[in-house]
Amino acid sequence: MVGNMAKHPLVAGLTVLVICLAACRSAPVGMAPSLTTAQRDQAQREANRPSTGPDESYEVVIVESDLSIPLDQFSKWFAKKGASEFSIFMTGASEVPPVGLVAQPNNGVVRYDALIGSWRTVGDRRRVVFADGTSALEEITADRLPQHFQFEVWNLANDTGRYITYALSEFRISGTDRGTHIRWEYSFRPRGLPDGWFISRFVHEDFRQFMEATLTTMQVRAGAEPGMD
Repeated sequence: MVGNMAKHPLVAGLTVLVICLAACRSAPVGMAPSLTTAQRDQAQREANRPSTGPDESYEVVIVESDLSIPLDQFSKWFAKKGASEFSIFMTGASEVPPVGLVAQPNNGVVRYDALIGSWRTVGDRRRVVFADGTSALEEITADRLPQHFQFEVWNLANDTGRYITYALSEFRISGTDRGTHIRWEYSFRPRGLPDGWFISRFVHEDFRQFMEATLTTMQVRAGAEPGMD
């Protein structure tokens, strides 16, 4: 093995770089087995959310869809139920888990743990716990419904956390003659130089299909749950 790598110094150098990066990455906050539930909650409540900015480098995927649901009806549903239960629609739309790199059937959301607020306004934070025992933190970063909604996902304890620092999920909603138009953008911030390459195919192929399926699920749910006054 070593002899083969010596014949290909570029491959050997990349392998060493990847190993070093993996070893240097810190563990998710609040995941130490020795912590009590209260200690874990406090640590994740106080954890610094990764800063974002226009100069950051992202792997971005965008999907758009026209829903045959009036804007007023969809907006009320999204504000009162769609935004708060969003991860459930994601796990119900496909076998691909939320922001995960490997398809894992039945890895849906089992619960949300409120950490700050009640997931209604900017700054509200919660922990999303999946069926396989992994989790992530979510925090609302923009709330200008019914036109705009954004939240950040980070502290991922699944495989994706090895490759990304955080992800931004952003919705822009507008009315059309036939109903509602949704533009959904998901931006993944790679941890380092090779990570963007590792996740690129997943983001632009698998995750795109997953997002499209999620919008279809949302349309079905919003249409089946009128009267959200």
